[in-house]
Amino acid sequence: MPFKSDHALKLLARAHENGRLGHAYLITGPKEAQHEQFAASVLDLVTGQKQKTLEGWEGQGAIVLRPQSKSRRITIGDDGDDPGTIRFLEKMIRRTAAPNGWKLGIIVDAERMNVQAQNAFLKTLEEPPPRTLLLLLTTQPEQLLPTIQSRVIEIGLMPPSGARIFTEHENQLLAVLQKLAKNAAGTLAGALSLKTDFESILEDLHDDIKKRHEEDFEREQDHYKQTTDGSWLKQREEQVEAAIEADYIQQRSALMDLLLSWFGDVARLQAGAENLDLPRCQPSTAALAAKWDQGDVAKRIRVLRQLESHLHTNVNESLALEVCFIQAFGV
Repeated sequence: MPFKSDHALKLLARAHENGRLGHAYLITGPKEAQHEQFAASVLDLVTGQKQKTLEGWEGQGAIVLRPQSKSRRITIGDDGDDPGTIRFLEKMIRRTAAPNGWKLGIIVDAERMNVQAQNAFLKTLEEPPPRTLLLLLTTQPEQLLPTIQSRVIEIGLMPPSGARIFTEHENQLLAVLQKLAKNAAGTLAGALSLKTDFESILEDLHDDIKKRHEEDFEREQDHYKQTTDGSWLKQREEQVEAAIEADYIQQRSALMDLLLSWFGDVARLQAGAENLDLPRCQPSTAALAAKWDQGDVAKRIRVLRQLESHLHTNVNESLALEVCFIQAFGV
């Protein structure tokens, strides 16, 4: 369950006071949740010092890793003297200390660790020095190895009220839903038209993700082609393909969450609730709340939740969308 940052800090403060603070946390949530600011607040809380920013904490002995070079990757590194790498983190976190003896390691955009870096990081994750606190910050936790995810405590953050910034594809989906509010569907043709619009958004999303990852890969090839053999290239190609699909699934899930938030607001308006997930869309969700009865809305939400569940299996995406949209909007 995601939390507002102030509530998450209260939970961590209570764990710290009771001696139950974990040594490794995975901080997740959308970029508007301000992961770095939250991480700095956690360090302030644990050490009793006030630096307020990760840059300030770097000056106090914290080891902060960020994606490096044109490829924006976090790599394993050649040795402990290679700054910005996992080897550097492993070496320095055992040699330096922040206030009150804490050893602090923060990995920003942790999903940018390549597979070798993630595997190497497991050693520090499993056998940290005493009084160590490791924070991994990411908007895409699905891209981390299961072996890492199982060894950290995840804290999902919600963005501050009014801070949500929609992506291009989320705005496209909202436009499709506004069209639904005007037409209210109710026919097979209308349902299939909505399905086509949604599928088009997914296709554009996949194309954009593929383009971004392939551009990163091309920059890596330029950087490493003189220093590595052909086996690296084949392995990296496989990693890029996997990263594209993982990124797509994560962002498709975000679109499904938005779709469910929209219909959740319709149900909330019918129940007289004041707090909405998408307050800027209230004119459109209110129009649907007036056109449909509560039983219709409950059915549509139930079907969309089934679709969300099916999309996490090996089901054919296009077929699953067609069946769902016909059931949800064809009558």
